[in-house]
Amino acid sequence: MNKLIKFITLTLVFICSVSQAQKWDKKQTEVWEAVLGSYADIDKNDANWTDKWVTADAMVWGGTNPMPRSRESSKRWSTYSMPLSKTLMSEYSPTAIVVHGSTAVAHYYYSNGAKNKEGKHKTTHGRCTDVLVKDKKAWKFLSWHCNDAPSSD
Repeated sequence: MNKLIKFITLTLVFICSVSQAQKWDKKQTEVWEAVLGSYADIDKNDANWTDKWVTADAMVWGGTNPMPRSRESSKRWSTYSMPLSKTLMSEYSPTAIVVHGSTAVAHYYYSNGAKNKEGKHKTTHGRCTDVLVKDKKAWKFLSWHCNDAPSSD
C-alpha cells in the first residue's frame, strides 16, 4: 500500500509539473534550459561543468555536504567523485520557477540511477532549489541546495 501511495503522489507531482511547465514564459524556459544543460554536462562526467554553469562567487550546499562549498571546491569534489560512478538515467521535474529581473529561483524534483565502480546500482530521488543569475547572456548558478529523499529500501 505504501508503494501505491508513493506512486500516486509522484504521478500527481509529475502531472502538476508538466502542466506548470506548459505555462512558462521565455525567461522561465531559459532558466530551466540552463538547469538541464548543467545536468547534461554532469551526466557526461565533465568535471569542468562548474566553469561553464556556476558563478565565480557561488556558494552551494548539497545534502551530503557538511557545509556550503565554493565553485572551486565543488569542482575539486566533482573531479574526485565523478570517476567513482556512472549516471545511467536521470530525470528532472520542475515544480516552480520564479524570475525577478536577472535573478531566478528554480524548484524541482530529481531521480538518478547510477552504477558505481563495483557495478552496484543505486537510485536516488530528491529535490533542489537553485538560485541563478543572468551573467551577460547566460543563466548561471549562484547557489543551490539539493537533498536526497529518505530511502524507502
